[in-house]
Amino acid sequence: MRGGRIVRRVAGAVVVAALVSGCSSDGSDGFGDSGASEVDRAWQENYCRELGSWQRARNSATEEGADGEAVPDGDAVVSAARQLPSAAYEGAGDDGSMLDVTVMAVRGDTNAEGEAVAYCSAAGFETLTR
Repeated sequence: MRGGRIVRRVAGAVVVAALVSGCSSDGSDGFGDSGASEVDRAWQENYCRELGSWQRARNSATEEGADGEAVPDGDAVVSAARQLPSAAYEGAGDDGSMLDVTVMAVRGDTNAEGEAVAYCSAAGFETLTR
């Protein structure tokens, strides 16, 4: 009877180990790539969608020769950045978190905007941004 318990424990441990290793990240680049959970991916997609919407609205307002008041403020993008998974912040580079990068981008920093777009591209949502 004792031998049967050991076999079951070992078999159970192998199954648990296989499940855990199957769920681990396969080489994260700091942008929350394929190792991200479905919830994290949804937040990333939402962020990139908001970033793209803000870019299109800003570009449209700029093309129409609108004054500063007509340019969108980017509040929705900043709110979306606050929801990003903590692993996503690692890709922000020397400028800090993705929240910091986003705030700088909506204030007109083109380098920060480029970092935000690069984040979306690395996350697989490049088509959502301009």
